[in-house]
Amino acid sequence: MYFQQRPACPIEKLPAVFHEAVTHVCQMVGVPPEVVVADAFAVTSTVTQRRYKIKGIHENLMPTTLNTLSLAPTAIGKGESYRKFFQSPADFETNALKQSAHRPTIDDLLLQDVSLSSLMSHLDGYGKSASIQLEDGFSFLGGPLMKRDAISKLPQAWSGPPSLKFGRCHSSKNAIEPCLAIGLRIQPELFYAFLKRDKGESRHLGLWPRFMTFCYDPQRFPVTPWHVTTTSSMTSHLPLIERLVALSADGDPPAGSNEPARKVLMMDTYANAHLREIAYWVKGQMTGEFYDIQDAAGRAAENTLRLASNFHVVCHGEGPISREMIERAWSFVDWSLTQFRNVFVHALQPPPKTVKLAPMKPPKLPHHQKTLNTDMQFMLDCVGARGHQFPMGRVPVAEIALLTGFHKTRFLKTLGWLIAGCFVEVAGDEKGFIRLLPLQHLNTPYGYAPIALPSGQL
Repeated sequence: MYFQQRPACPIEKLPAVFHEAVTHVCQMVGVPPEVVVADAFAVTSTVTQRRYKIKGIHENLMPTTLNTLSLAPTAIGKGESYRKFFQSPADFETNALKQSAHRPTIDDLLLQDVSLSSLMSHLDGYGKSASIQLEDGFSFLGGPLMKRDAISKLPQAWSGPPSLKFGRCHSSKNAIEPCLAIGLRIQPELFYAFLKRDKGESRHLGLWPRFMTFCYDPQRFPVTPWHVTTTSSMTSHLPLIERLVALSADGDPPAGSNEPARKVLMMDTYANAHLREIAYWVKGQMTGEFYDIQDAAGRAAENTLRLASNFHVVCHGEGPISREMIERAWSFVDWSLTQFRNVFVHALQPPPKTVKLAPMKPPKLPHHQKTLNTDMQFMLDCVGARGHQFPMGRVPVAEIALLTGFHKTRFLKTLGWLIAGCFVEVAGDEKGFIRLLPLQHLNTPYGYAPIALPSGQL
């Protein structure tokens, strides 16, 4: 009903300001939409999670945080797309600095030292936010945050827990309602190899099901068709960046404050009802459409609300989230589920084995058929050997019986098959004669039934 096997990234469902930004970067840099959309969502979440949280369908509060996993081959333009969104233009930074000497830029919001100690120091306090956005995320896979004692905490940071602590060495640091957004950009072959070494442990711990997955792997899976147009028809990504730079101000709580400064966003009645309907349908499809990706499907409704809240904040600011934003967000989440299946299920399956066609052998005849054929050929040889010594090749049946040495039942059976196959004919009085017919070679008599001769012919 709701889930559609979307082979292409549904960029037409983006709100106007996002659509213009994605189109512009795709046209200018030549990067596929799968990469650019992931960057647009990642930079938006990095900014909005500092200022807002959302009330879900069960009245629970959650951050607007989005985790993104973008897979694309090397030299495809991942770095160019990343810099377009995460490095603000110089004129924006200059204007911002004129207004406030302490106003951060988008690049300032990123955690540069990706270690457990640095993360806890960054999140220590009330309502702090962190964003790990790596242009080349392969180093993250072998880093300290992917160790077993830390990886189980990363899903908690995505959920926005009441408090977060990492081990004894960080007991003096207490993060109250922290938010952590992660955005990784990795080559597909490197990530597939990691998953095989990992043997599904990081997935079972709940890390990857919380990511929105974007995969550009034309060697394995369908990709979004994209045609670069002329520069005259280009839009611009600057309106989106300008809006995010404006939102990045005053995101953290004031110094000395004991309460997080995030505002609560809510859905209007129609949006709430539609999201409940989606969540109910997804739950009913856990053993159907999503039987092999139940862990990711279980987060689909939550990711839909988070993405819808990002759309809403950028496009409309505060106020209730509309059903339109829920519908736009769901189109990307259900496409992301298709991508998740490609990466975590299909890509890990072994390649199909090459089918080797063995040469066909003639069917083996049953034992009794081979014996019968041998007897028929022997009898024909006897008739042929003695035929030139009798007029018209008519050999007495009694002499053939003597030459073959068959007992009566075996002799009558063999002779009956020769007559049925039109190899010989029997004529004459009681003693009878047998002679070869013009067709004097043996063919396997499939389909013939032996014919019993009258006893008077012997």
